[in-house]
Amino acid sequence: MEFYMEKNLEQSDFKQRLESLIGAEKPYAWATRIGINKGSFTNMWYHGGVPRAATASKIAEASGCRLEWLLHGSGPQYDAAPPVGASIRLERDSDCFVPDNVHDEFCFIPRYNLKASAGFGSNASEEAPMFYMAFRKYWIKNHLNASARDLAVISVKGDSMSGVLEDRDTILVNTAEHSPGEGLYVIRMGEDIFVKQLQRLPGGAVQVRSANPLYETFTVDLQRNTGEFEVIGRVVWFGRQIG
Repeated sequence: MEFYMEKNLEQSDFKQRLESLIGAEKPYAWATRIGINKGSFTNMWYHGGVPRAATASKIAEASGCRLEWLLHGSGPQYDAAPPVGASIRLERDSDCFVPDNVHDEFCFIPRYNLKASAGFGSNASEEAPMFYMAFRKYWIKNHLNASARDLAVISVKGDSMSGVLEDRDTILVNTAEHSPGEGLYVIRMGEDIFVKQLQRLPGGAVQVRSANPLYETFTVDLQRNTGEFEVIGRVVWFGRQIG
């Protein structure tokens, strides 16, 4: 059996705690993301089921909460508890909801006033952050295997990567990955920056490709590079506004 019941465990209270972890995310999407199968989650969500230890541990690890709090409601929700008197519920602040423990769960990545050109280049002389974007610490550590201090957010300009990245897409760049390999990278050529598909070739060369066939592929010989070519970082995520 996937579920057990404890005599002194209130299933309605357990579901309330589960709801606080899921937040605004769609319940089944949340379950899929952390690796809980549909049947197990349905039993918890609709039938008052309480997970076995392995499933409960998976929920606690994915959300960062304490296992004792998840199953029994005992003690603080997190090992690093919110400040005394702070609520972990979502409170209305102006026209948006902000959780009191937002700094425990999220880190804030600088959004630079730069556009990685998917076309003919965008000047890289201005490098001041405009604002910051929030990303979950757990996602950065466990899915990107990255450090927040190495990440930066910029936008895409142009159509040379159309079909993969579109004009005005937002991209997250891991600047620790500045050795060219196979994948999408932000590169600098002279004073301009581009986002391109790179492929490392034998003999110390890099092939630079666009997704749009109207743009020609070219090769950079790293052994003869005089500093005009630089890999800034690898693209690890993108976001797009619809409409």
